[in-house]
Formats: sequence, structure tokens, C-alpha cells
Amino acid sequence: MSAILRLGDPRLRAVARPVDLAAPELPLAVERLHRALAEFRAEHGFGRAIAAPQLGIDLRLVAMNLGGGPRTLLNPEIVWHGDETFTLWDDCLCFPELLVRVRRWRSISVRHQDEHGQLHLRERLPAAESELLQHELDHLDGVLAVDRADGPDAIVTRADHDRERERYAAMVDR
Repeated sequence: MSAILRLGDPRLRAVARPVDLAAPELPLAVERLHRALAEFRAEHGFGRAIAAPQLGIDLRLVAMNLGGGPRTLLNPEIVWHGDETFTLWDDCLCFPELLVRVRRWRSISVRHQDEHGQLHLRERLPAAESELLQHELDHLDGVLAVDRADGPDAIVTRADHDRERERYAAMVDR
């Protein structure tokens, strides 16, 4: 299994460097990310995306699978966000036993390249994909969900959350 770094590892705090499409390590990095995501999902039953720094790879690279197959985003950046925000319980592959209440923009637009260098603009994304990409792009800048904990009692164990779903659902907008 590709070792996903755990909360507390200083490599999670580094700002990742831009991807060079000609870099010989790129294909292996992409393959490692997608393999790690698939393995994590098989073991834990959740996980929609992973950022390269979560594997200790110093690249602005995100691997996603939202059900339509794997997708890779190189050098992604938020180029627009709406005014509306919402709160949710966020989880992370680096600390799967915790959930963190965070505030995210409800909609964003993201520009990125694919593995062939083609530029893509994904505009006005729905809330679920928007919050996911904000989480992953934070990883590229060394920011973790625990850094964005919103208000008191904003970090809970997954076990507590699962035991009292209604209580915790009332503490967020979504």
C-alpha cells in the first residue's frame, strides 16, 4: 500500500512545487496517487481524492475519482469563488479517524492541466466537488482541515460522529 502521511508529519506542511510536464517522475507520481486512493477506498470505504503531498510527493498534483473513473489535475488553482459559504464535517485520508467542521465556498471554478498539458476550466462547480477541491488544493499549500476548524467542538472522532449523527448534523449547514 502507498503510505499516506499521517497528521503531524512535517511534509504535510510544505508548499508543493508546480508540475513540470516533462519531469520523468510525473507518470510514477500519478500512478502512485491513483493507486493510493483506490487502496484507501477499498480499506476505509470512503475517499474521493488525494493530493500529492499526502504521499510526500512535492508536486501540485491531485488525483480524483468521483465515480466516473480516475482523473488527474496538474497545477490546479481556484480562479473564482462565489460569495456563499457553508459548513460541513470534513474528513481526510491523513487522519481518517477524525472529522473537522470547516467553512468552504459553496461554488468555485478551477483551472488545471491534464497529463497531456491540455488546459481545463471547470466552472461553478457544485458544492460537493467544490468543497473537495478546496480541501485538496489546501494540501498543495501545506494547509490541513484541522487548520480550518470552525468554532468550538469543531474536531470530533468519527466514532463519536457516527454514534450521534443527528447531533452533529445539526452543527453544520450540510
